[in-house]
Order: sequence, then C-alpha cells, then structure tokens
Amino acid sequence: MKNKFLAGIFAILVFTLMAGCTNDPDPTPDTTPDPNKGKTAPVLDWSKVADYNAADGDLVLGTLMAVLDGTDGKFKETVFGNFSMDALAEYARFVSGENIDFALHNDSFTRNNPTLSAGELKNSDITGISGMTDTLVVATFTGKQVKDVIEGFVKSTTTGSWSRYCAVIVSKELSYTIDTNDTTPQATNIKVNGVAIDETKDYRIAVGNFIGDNTATNRFLPILDAEKKEKYTPTTVGQAIAMYILAKGTIDPADYPLGRYTGVVPVIPSTP
Repeated sequence: MKNKFLAGIFAILVFTLMAGCTNDPDPTPDTTPDPNKGKTAPVLDWSKVADYNAADGDLVLGTLMAVLDGTDGKFKETVFGNFSMDALAEYARFVSGENIDFALHNDSFTRNNPTLSAGELKNSDITGISGMTDTLVVATFTGKQVKDVIEGFVKSTTTGSWSRYCAVIVSKELSYTIDTNDTTPQATNIKVNGVAIDETKDYRIAVGNFIGDNTATNRFLPILDAEKKEKYTPTTVGQAIAMYILAKGTIDPADYPLGRYTGVVPVIPSTP
C-alpha cells in the first residue's frame, strides 16, 4: 500500500514538472492586433509643401524611379494620366480636408504626350507641361453628371478645329470601358470603387476648371449645374501635382498601373 501511495505522488510530481516545461506557457494565443506591425513612415508628408514656390522652376520636387509614360494619352490610358489624377485627388483631399471621392480631367495636357524620364524631378518638369494651367476645382457632381462628362468627351463630335474624341483620365477609384464597336465611341460600364456609378448620388470630385466651372465658354459639354463649387486659386492642376510629388518624395510608376479603362478612342481628323 505504501509503495502505491509513493508511486502516485511521484506521478503527480512528474506531470507537474512536464506541464511547467511546456514551450507554450500560455495555451491561449493573444489575437490582439499589433498597431505597429507593418507600419511604415507616412507615404505623404504634406508639411513639405508649406514653402512651395510655384515660380521656382528649378525647385527639386523628388525622384522618379522609372520612365513615366504618357504617349497617346489623348486616346488611351497611360501611366502618366493615372499618376496625375491620383496626385490631383490626394492634393485635393489635403487642401480641402474633405473626403474626395475621385478626380477626373479632360485631355488638356494628356494630348501633348507628356512623358518623364527617370531621375530628378523639378517643378518645371510638371508645371511646364502644356495644358497644366487649369485651376483646381472641388465640386459636387451627381453620378449622372459624372457620366455625362465621361460619355460626352469620349463620344463628342468634331467641333471647329478641335478633334474632341478623347479619353477622360481618372483617379484609381474610377473605371470605365471605351466601346468602339459602333461608328461613334461610347463610354460604358462606369464604376466607382468597382461598383456601378449611382446616377442619383452626390460625389465630391477634384477636377480642372474647364469641366468644373461649367461656363458658357465650354463648347463641348452641356452646362452642368454643379453645386458647392470651391476654387483653390491660384493653384493650378500642374501646381497641385507638383506639390503631391514634393509630399511623396519618390514616384514609382508601378504604383499607377494600367487597368482603369479599357479600349482606345479612335483618332479622327480635325476639321478646319
């Protein structure tokens, strides 16, 4: 009997020691998210734009890691077009403090095939691009008005000396398809963040004043009654993009991949 009692005590001691030597002292894993895990330095440092001088063409904005291609941007999607609209949307968010849904623009500068080489980027490299002089406007457009803008430019007929078929460049939140099966190109399948655009919803957008002002001088689109328009004069589209580069520091074209719109707007001859 005594031997059985001692054997029991020994077994209990062995079990206790083994439990204390386990590799996992806490059998219940801690699933609390680590707030610092994967955290990197801020992508955009807007404090850098405080001393931005629009008149200083030699001001170094940042570094371009590879060629930023804008060839044939009037008629098709380009990396430069994508970059410029992401930049415009981000600057508009910064300067307005608002939740900007997206940015879009006509072909005022993309028709000039802007392409930048890798290396140092100066202010004049951006603001010197022809057609970058539109004033930035933040406005409220309905989904129907956004559709009118995109569809209007893609399928517009030739007016005077202007060949108005053109692709509308958009920030990453927007996407659409250029359908050229018919004799007139059509913009279809317009989406915001992957969901069909709601024609009745109000969207806060960043845009150049050619579209955003909707004045009588705009020959190519119907007058749009956009409410809550706010101008950030004298900030031009080019200056806004330049300040985005200044805040970001390094521009990698891979961050602005193609795929926002598909199809190519056909090239048509100008009418004298």
